[in-house]
Amino acid sequence: MATDNETGPNVALPLREVDPDALKVVRKLLAYGHETYLVGGCVRDLYLRRRPKDFDVATSATPEQIRKTFRNSRIIGRRFKLAHVFFGSKIIETSTFRTTPVATEGDDMLITRDNEWGSIEDDARRRDFTINGLFHDLENNRIVDLVDGIPDLDRGVIRTIGDPTLRFQEDPVRMIRAIKFAARLDFTIEEETWQALLATVGDITKCSRARLLEEVYKLLRGGASRRSFELLIEAKIFPYVLPSYIDLFKERTEVGLVRAQRFPKDEPLPAEYQPSRLFWEFLDALDEYTSQTGQSASNGVLLAILMAPVIDQEWINASRRDLDRTIDATMDALCGPLGIARRDRELARQILMAHRRMVGPTKRRRRPSLVQRQYFHDALVFLGIAVQARGEDDGEFSHWQRLAATVAPMVASEDSPVRGDKRPRRRGGRPRRRSGRSSGSGRSQRAGS
Repeated sequence: MATDNETGPNVALPLREVDPDALKVVRKLLAYGHETYLVGGCVRDLYLRRRPKDFDVATSATPEQIRKTFRNSRIIGRRFKLAHVFFGSKIIETSTFRTTPVATEGDDMLITRDNEWGSIEDDARRRDFTINGLFHDLENNRIVDLVDGIPDLDRGVIRTIGDPTLRFQEDPVRMIRAIKFAARLDFTIEEETWQALLATVGDITKCSRARLLEEVYKLLRGGASRRSFELLIEAKIFPYVLPSYIDLFKERTEVGLVRAQRFPKDEPLPAEYQPSRLFWEFLDALDEYTSQTGQSASNGVLLAILMAPVIDQEWINASRRDLDRTIDATMDALCGPLGIARRDRELARQILMAHRRMVGPTKRRRRPSLVQRQYFHDALVFLGIAVQARGEDDGEFSHWQRLAATVAPMVASEDSPVRGDKRPRRRGGRPRRRSGRSSGSGRSQRAGS
């Protein structure tokens, strides 16, 4: 464990808040002679007396040694090789101490492989921000801080470990992570780190679409989406992360997507600013949903929230057929460049179409068949967020909540299945041949001949 020359305050953490399965992983690796700690965000959140969303482990054991220690584990990743230890649906991510890869002369600073093992000191100094470079020594119940992360937590500061320009060039996704932590923790990005972020924004284009999209989802479901997107715009990262979304706003309004602080003071607000106003109101409502329920909205709900301000006028005025076409066209423009999964795209389309029906004429709303659809729960979540974003009466939302409580459990939609789901079982047709005896000619006889 921590040696005498390691620095760090003797800060005890509330072990009752630590996931018991994470403790099992740490203790078993310690028992097998491997130096092992809780690490990163879980230590940060426990210090701040926040409930961690997950628990990560860092160890001197290699991925192969971790795999041999835990039968309920598997090795994942090529760029960043580590082990997942499974406890039912829960995953305890367990990584080996690493050192920063040594770049040869002429190399781009972007890290494409990060599988060089090191010590705890190496591992601490290769992490992104000081507040994430903390380890928890379970045997002594104290924090091991080699990067001055505790003082930055006390001051509420986001600071890179080492040269900020270099750290962002090594992995440009760190820019989005800096914004995520600043928004979620209500911290300030330290000035040198902020200036380096502004200077290296263009490097975001080196990241894969999949990584950028996953970071956007994390911003949206993190409980501080409004502040996160305000910082994305302030840092001029937004056009690099969601370029097709910026283009959609520009196509539909002369002013594009505008921060609320730059709205004109006119009353009422000019029409060209209404989509922007609705965008920020939706993010506020999403944040309130996240904080009040402690649940994360699905990717389909998040996409529907992004779509809603863009298609708002068509939603109100268009026929059902025209709205369906508008949604598909907007989806094509938004989802194609971002590489959004078909399943998420289809779920968002179903949510948006269901919303039209849920707030439609009363005689149609009373039909309970919609409640039986597989996507209904997501449509109900979206309805609650939309009602709050628009400042409308929650009568429709309450009606559908009551209806859901009285109707049979949800079943898959037969007319609008989510793409990627299993096909429904065939009805009728010839019965399957029972195993054992075989009679007559057929496939089983031919296979045996």
